[in-house]
Amino acid sequence: MKKAKQPALYVLSSVLSWAVDTGLFRLGLALLGGVLGDASAAACNVIARIFSSFFNFNLNNRMVFQSREPYGKALLRYYLLAVPQLAASTLLLSLFVWLFHVQSDNGSTLVKILVDGSLFVASFFIQKFWVFRGKAEE
Repeated sequence: MKKAKQPALYVLSSVLSWAVDTGLFRLGLALLGGVLGDASAAACNVIARIFSSFFNFNLNNRMVFQSREPYGKALLRYYLLAVPQLAASTLLLSLFVWLFHVQSDNGSTLVKILVDGSLFVASFFIQKFWVFRGKAEE
């Protein structure tokens, strides 16, 4: 049971962060979609991810991994993971929106969910064994 707790908390943290990320993404599309045109999905993805990643870091640091790593060191490692993950997410999102000629906010959101979902598992293991490796004693 103990081994299942951390992945379950990671899923909960990810779902909450996904809600923040997707909500901000949708808000950005609604506010900036007409202004940014074809670049709106990528720009809104970056803006949403900046905010949701900081939210996610803090949940994972305290709740999921209960890290004893110094806050700044863990934050630096987290963003060394998050920045390439954001780049991959944004490039894949833009590629699939372009390839499939996605024209709607709902379509862009679906593509974003599929792309980010595919990056989810790798991120867990990188965070567990590198970002938050200094786990608090149980």
